[in-house]
Amino acid sequence: MVAAISQPAPRINSTLLQQRVGLQVTVVGKVKPGVGQGEYVHLEGSDGGDIIVNRSQSVQGDYGSDFVEVVGTVNADRTVTEAKFSNFGNDFDLKQYNDLVLLSNGALKHLFQ
Repeated sequence: MVAAISQPAPRINSTLLQQRVGLQVTVVGKVKPGVGQGEYVHLEGSDGGDIIVNRSQSVQGDYGSDFVEVVGTVNADRTVTEAKFSNFGNDFDLKQYNDLVLLSNGALKHLFQ
């Protein structure tokens, strides 16, 4: 069962987590080896920072690729409680994605609202 997304989920990186506590967001990252499955999953965010995803509410199974997109709510401890995810394959350019994140939260923010 996929959780309902009730509000916009802007694309952010690990640095922007603290600004979005209590809100839904979208993050993309690379699953870190050895800590990629289970209740808490560590992702390398698009800016290189660590994003911890709380999957305890998820009933969707394990991630099936190296790169994933997670939509969820940012908690006070800067973890993200997953509502849904999408596999992004095993070849994804996090740097280019981070450029998009910076534009969508900066100079071109008005285009993404």
